[in-house]
Amino acid sequence: MDPRYRIPPLAALNAFAAFARTGGIRRAAAELRVDHAAISRHVRDLEQFLGTPLRDRSTGALTLAGQTYYTQILPHLDGLAQATANIRQQTPSLTVTCVHGFAYHWLLPRLAAFRRAHPRMDFMLRPIDANTAFHATGIAAETHADICYVRDTNAALTLRGLCSVDIARPPVFPVISPEGLAALGGQPETLADLLHAPLLHEEDDSEWQLWFQAQHVPARTIPCAGRLWQAHLTLAAARAGEGIALSNPFLLGDDLLTGRLIRIQPKQTPVQTTPLGSYVLRTTDRGWENHGLSLFRNWLLEQIAAERLAG
Repeated sequence: MDPRYRIPPLAALNAFAAFARTGGIRRAAAELRVDHAAISRHVRDLEQFLGTPLRDRSTGALTLAGQTYYTQILPHLDGLAQATANIRQQTPSLTVTCVHGFAYHWLLPRLAAFRRAHPRMDFMLRPIDANTAFHATGIAAETHADICYVRDTNAALTLRGLCSVDIARPPVFPVISPEGLAALGGQPETLADLLHAPLLHEEDDSEWQLWFQAQHVPARTIPCAGRLWQAHLTLAAARAGEGIALSNPFLLGDDLLTGRLIRIQPKQTPVQTTPLGSYVLRTTDRGWENHGLSLFRNWLLEQIAAERLAG
């Protein structure tokens, strides 16, 4: 065989593509359901095969050569997946249930691009209550998956017995409308001053409790300006000037750019933007092998990785 047309083992290419897509060895291992040492070995073997580094060992990021190679091989890997589906005479099918805020404010505006990339796929998005148990929704078939927000404090319990991959760990911070900020008399002096401000709650005060703990602010009681059950509802109330809501970039859309909402920035103490949880894509063992989910999972992780690099 002409050495110019030798290609690396598919397992190495698949491992490298998963690493490039997810941005980490362990995330790639979780996606492919293999040990992280296998991903490292495949990437290392591929680098030896190509004769150039694909990953910066000091930062964990792709090198320029790695990014270029990933961009070039991705259409071919997608083509292999699509050709396999075609020869099996299968139309990829997937129903994704998703927490309301992520569905409406981040996922829905981007779905047209996914549909254009996969026009033959039967895809349905169904926003659903974030507090509904996975199996209680009837989502057990192999053509179903779920996107939920999982707080760090209950991740193990929530994801037990399911296949999952972290989509993103967004920073959480308080926001308020310009009218609400004017009613407060401007930005607070310290973070502790928020304990005397109108705070909008979801189901309860647990998110605020976690946030104040992350800010190292003691908070025995959390003032409540209203309980609104879900994050996208607290944001709607914040836009209406009813108080301060906790949010993250996946829920805000263009609120900050347009000035509909403003970040709370105390004058004396900075806000620590530590994540409190993750958005997670999850399904059953059978569902994880679904071709439609594989296409959607790859696209979803690529979108978030691209926006993280651009932002």
